Amino acid sequence: KSLRLVITATTGADHIDSNALDSRQIPLKTLRGQTEFLRDITPAAELTWLLLMACARRLRGAIQHVESGEWDRQKFPGMMLRGRTVGVIGCGRIGTWVARYAHAFNMQVLGYDPLLIEPDKIIELTTLEDVFSRSDFIVLTLTFGPETEGLIGTQQLSLMKKDATLINTSRGAIVREQELLDGLKSGHPAFLGVDVLEGEPNIVNSKIWHYAKNHDNVIITPHIGGFSPDALEHVLRHTAKRIITFFESN
Repeated sequence: KSLRLVITATTGADHIDSNALDSRQIPLKTLRGQTEFLRDITPAAELTWLLLMACARRLRGAIQHVESGEWDRQKFPGMMLRGRTVGVIGCGRIGTWVARYAHAFNMQVLGYDPLLIEPDKIIELTTLEDVFSRSDFIVLTLTFGPETEGLIGTQQLSLMKKDATLINTSRGAIVREQELLDGLKSGHPAFLGVDVLEGEPNIVNSKIWHYAKNHDNVIITPHIGGFSPDALEHVLRHTAKRIITFFESN
């Protein structure tokens, strides 16, 4: 009854019942909009790039191959990144860092973000369909909400190149799961790297999780993108200061 504030050290808040808070006029604060502070918090972008590179070099299959006692590099041809194209869906903070990493690898960067007016100069803004049809790697780093839930499905996936990779470190529900599974079976995408699944952490009903158990072209990590103790220390200190400020002014 004495609850006056709910604050989360995350940009997303789909894990919090905001309607219940609204009904009691209790404010909900997230890290969304804390632009200056968040600009140099990079773990999620770094994991995104890690998944991209792991898919490019077929890392999961190669590791399992060696662990089983085999040593045949011919089974794991890698894709050279230089000269390839990365498509960034959601060109905010994390997407911009991914674009910078791509630029350092001498890759072209396409971007789609209907809310962004002035992207980083290394990003060529274009349409969603153009990103999917031209990119070798497509990265989903957009904010989750009603306007992005189920944004990606068969219509977009079918445009992908035959050897293209899809990376999702945003939210699982941004991609329609059954259509993603169908796409994997047809080679669109050829490789998938995700840090998020729909319904997580209860993943036993995830069709993608079941598929990945028998297919090494899928890499899944347990939503660890932002989980870096050194970054968390900065984030939690910042959040604690916001709590103090709130109660000093209320």
